[in-house]
Amino acid sequence: MLAKPVYEKLPTLYLTIGTATILLSDGTTPKLLAILVFMLGAHIFNLRSQNRRSDNPKRRKSGLWPDALYNLLPYGYLLAAIFVFRHASSNTLLLVAGALGCYSLFRLAQRSHYRKHQLPRAIRVI
Repeated sequence: MLAKPVYEKLPTLYLTIGTATILLSDGTTPKLLAILVFMLGAHIFNLRSQNRRSDNPKRRKSGLWPDALYNLLPYGYLLAAIFVFRHASSNTLLLVAGALGCYSLFRLAQRSHYRKHQLPRAIRVI
């Protein structure tokens, strides 16, 4: 088993590795693998987020998007911002990448604030 501090940081590490690979590599294969690692990190974040929700399931609003797609949407915005930043050839595109990145981080912070996550309680063995 992994230590708790290491276990909690793994999705962040996956997102960081994916981002660094996209920004630093020139080939198509490394970028495709980086997208895969990035999206797996996002998926793990979403699984933990859903598991740690403390709000009443009856009070949750249902939206137009399927839950899986809705949960990955801010990460998709962030991934798009990284690609626009990587391939930007003008200042306008850099501004678009910055705005898209800020919006995705805002949505992730808003989601974290509204969900009031709590770590699951440990199971006591008698």
